[in-house]
Amino acid sequence: MRCCLLIHNIVARAGTERSVCRVLSGLAERGHGADFEVLEVVRGGEPAFHLDGRIGRAALFDRPVSLALSGWRLMLRLRRHVRRGGFDTVVVIGSSLALFAVPALRGLGVRVVFWEHFNFTADLGKRKRRWGRQIVARQASDIVTLTERDIGLWRAGATVRARMTCIPNIAPPPASAPRVDMTARTVLAVGRLVPQKGFDLLLAAWARVCADPRADGWRLRIVGNGPEQAALMRQIETTGLSARVSAEPARSDIASCFDAAGLYCCSSRFEGLPMVLQEAISAGLPCVAFACLTGPEELIADGVSGTLVPPGDIQGLAEALIDLMADPARRQAYSRAALQKAAQFGPDRILPQWESLFYGAPLRR
Repeated sequence: MRCCLLIHNIVARAGTERSVCRVLSGLAERGHGADFEVLEVVRGGEPAFHLDGRIGRAALFDRPVSLALSGWRLMLRLRRHVRRGGFDTVVVIGSSLALFAVPALRGLGVRVVFWEHFNFTADLGKRKRRWGRQIVARQASDIVTLTERDIGLWRAGATVRARMTCIPNIAPPPASAPRVDMTARTVLAVGRLVPQKGFDLLLAAWARVCADPRADGWRLRIVGNGPEQAALMRQIETTGLSARVSAEPARSDIASCFDAAGLYCCSSRFEGLPMVLQEAISAGLPCVAFACLTGPEELIADGVSGTLVPPGDIQGLAEALIDLMADPARRQAYSRAALQKAAQFGPDRILPQWESLFYGAPLRR
């Protein structure tokens, strides 16, 4: 088996890139490194996350290109690269990219796997994402989703001829013990500063939290970069939250942020399976999250390992945070249950599923 994994580039500090690096590095550690190559549309620098040196890297273009204007060149270069490299499997990441890549691979006799990192309904308002998924459903050999629920969304929204498999993201190893010290008074939120992550909703909820005396001494810490930074900073200023909110750039030592936090909050409008929430439960953090379409409900058992709030319910989010702030015993119970849940997403459980997909399934042509 020789597999080429096609992605726009591997250098961004985001969940998709982190997941790709974890899976490929894990497969390399299990003896499969020589079988895989990362093929970037645009050549990038060093990955933001560890990528095992046994994984090859190549690129179709040296400079940024527009898919709309250069799609035909991408298709020709991809076909040439796959032929010359002797690849029998191509994994495509990103539905916009799939719009060009999947048709380009027709007739080459290769197995085409589409790896979904959001969910079927998440198109960011772009038609090419919707079109790409429709092409994937009909022409790809396999579709890998992050949740079982998303398989249902695909089948409800498209004519799916591809084989569908759910393989969750890999979570870090769980902490060795639940949290005992419940004195930390920081609510942590991590992610790209984009509308998807709902930090504007979190700040609106935080204004209500700060008005409740049970939240005295608690601070909100937002860690991340992105295009919404200026708007979020204005929201912090205009709502008078500066004294109780810190906004920091993304950082590589994110584990230290989890260690210093007392609670984690996921305010996303939509997700696939949020890696940062997986990391939070692996750290034994009690969590509060919006129960958006896919992701949080797969990671949090409501009332057992965390609290789920109806999507977009700002008042509900504020009340859930305040209730946990006022109840250290419940935070401790959530911490214990979170570690048990995190163990279900360890590499020893997830990597064999990838091995089965790549090495145990017949080739579809």
